Amino acid sequence: MIGLRRLSMSRTELLAVLIGLFAVTIGGCSKPESKITVATQAKATATADEAVRHVLARLQRQELQALWEFLPPSYRGDVEKLVHELGEQLDDKTWEPFVRICRKARQVTSDLIAKSEKTADEADRDVTTRLRTVHQLLNELSESELSDPNRLRHLDGLRFLTGTGKRLITAISSGALGDVGLGQDAFSQFGEVKVDLLESPGDSAVLTVQWPGQEPTQHKFARVEDHWIPQSLAEAWPTAFPKIREQCLAWVDELRSNPEPWHAKLREVDLLLEELAATKSLAEARQVWQIGASRLAVEWFGAIPVESPMSQESPINSPPPAKPARVKKPDTEVLLPDEPQK
Repeated sequence: MIGLRRLSMSRTELLAVLIGLFAVTIGGCSKPESKITVATQAKATATADEAVRHVLARLQRQELQALWEFLPPSYRGDVEKLVHELGEQLDDKTWEPFVRICRKARQVTSDLIAKSEKTADEADRDVTTRLRTVHQLLNELSESELSDPNRLRHLDGLRFLTGTGKRLITAISSGALGDVGLGQDAFSQFGEVKVDLLESPGDSAVLTVQWPGQEPTQHKFARVEDHWIPQSLAEAWPTAFPKIREQCLAWVDELRSNPEPWHAKLREVDLLLEELAATKSLAEARQVWQIGASRLAVEWFGAIPVESPMSQESPINSPPPAKPARVKKPDTEVLLPDEPQK
């Protein structure tokens, strides 16, 4: 949906990127009346290394609100304003078909799980486990704040991150989106990161950060409004975030003014769901999914997926489309470094 120009950032700055990606994608705002009490970075820490260790420790405990509080107040204000604008501009009639598809997909997934439980096929167990995480993800999309633009306009960031946000991240890290997540140890690995302070002249600092199984690397941090953040993020925010805002609002405006292409894509998903619902076994559903997912990938993105959540069967003999649409290269790239090496 959105993009950022790639900056010179290393994989050990994953923490800051998670904050920006998570906050901008699903939004959030901190309200004074929120009853959720958390220690702010400014009060809990004094040096850059302590700030990073503090957030890593909270992430290890799956306290995702630490991501929101890691951002300086003005940065949170920028995100809050953007989320409010998106909520105000998002058209209910345009968004409702997406929610309806999510709910239908949730029901189809539930039926597939029921079919798999009636068989004794060992090969179905892994697929069933994956389907359960997909069902969890779809349930959050169907019933949470993300399903209702009006609720999105009044989203409480801290409550979202401790509730819906946490459950979404858990489902994704468990494989709901295939092998693109952070893995089952997405939270535990944060407790194994070693952080040391090399120098801290004034409002700048240099840290060494070592992920498990890797050599330590050095990173520059800057203090912005009493919050220690990667210097690259501090330098990029004034110019990069306005571009994010512009792209997000342009996307919503286009969606509202010209919803038919979006709805046409959703109808293709609905067709695949009908085909899956008509299957008699999980093995048959896997074959339908393989063919249907390839068809959707071509129609949505112009490319055939390398893998899909249900692609554990032998390849289907049906040939791919002869001339798949060409993928359009985006003007900007996502501000997301490589994951830590496994």
